[in-house]
Amino acid sequence: MDAFEQFLDENHDRKTVVVTPGGNHGDTLIHWGLVKKLDEYSVNYSCLNLEHLYEGNPILGAKYLINIALRKLGSDMGFRLLDIPDDTELILFEGGGYMSDIWYGPVLLRQVMKRHHAPVAVGPQSYLFTKTKFSDYFKDGRQVSLFCREAYSKRHLDGLGLPSNVSVEVSPELALYLTQGDLEKYINPSDDGHVLVAFREDKESAVTMEIKNEYLTMHANVVVKDVSMTGTLTDFVSSVANAEKIYTDRLHVAILSVILGKEVTLFGNKYHKNKGVWELSLKDMVFFIEA
Repeated sequence: MDAFEQFLDENHDRKTVVVTPGGNHGDTLIHWGLVKKLDEYSVNYSCLNLEHLYEGNPILGAKYLINIALRKLGSDMGFRLLDIPDDTELILFEGGGYMSDIWYGPVLLRQVMKRHHAPVAVGPQSYLFTKTKFSDYFKDGRQVSLFCREAYSKRHLDGLGLPSNVSVEVSPELALYLTQGDLEKYINPSDDGHVLVAFREDKESAVTMEIKNEYLTMHANVVVKDVSMTGTLTDFVSSVANAEKIYTDRLHVAILSVILGKEVTLFGNKYHKNKGVWELSLKDMVFFIEA
């Protein structure tokens, strides 16, 4: 039992609201891994998926964008984004890589905490704050449990001067709770024998075009696609399942490759996320190249 599993076991009787930001197909693997463990430990939970909510409510989506803009201006003001029931005993934010200054998880965390005073936990994350005064979030004294999916993030949080009501522990990436059996129904078999080259093209990317081109010309029958961001979940899982080799800087393409027993090379990203998760959980199964 790892630290996060132990936390779920010890708190399974609390009425828990799980906050899910949503996102790409890799984020769906994270969610599935979390739900698997919530059910395994008989946690009393319900889920609020912010992305699903604002897709059906343009006003809510606009409020989220305004909150992000206000944060960029240094303001702590903002709109309510989620209705957390008054009788909630624990607010659990899903794991991932959104709790950093690169993305907008701190906006969501701060606005929820301002409006509800239940204890808070954040599932295994990669953290990085260069602007956010993260320690200020927790001055109200509530119980807070932060889980890091790699050692670099724990060292980062340990150096932020977090108050004594905040505990910080290391626990594996949530998607690694999944097995091949959990994913088989999403695989459409193919024998085309392609090599998958799946690099990201956003602000986390650290792989140069020169490196990308090198791997594009290294093999025949190359499929070049950021599969985490395109198509359906079945397309995503099948693209990895049917590949002979995978080259990627998408952490969850690498994790899915490991679950499905595929040969994969993972490249580093703009900060310690990929390298840290590789060192903690993937080192024996994945070849890593620092970007």
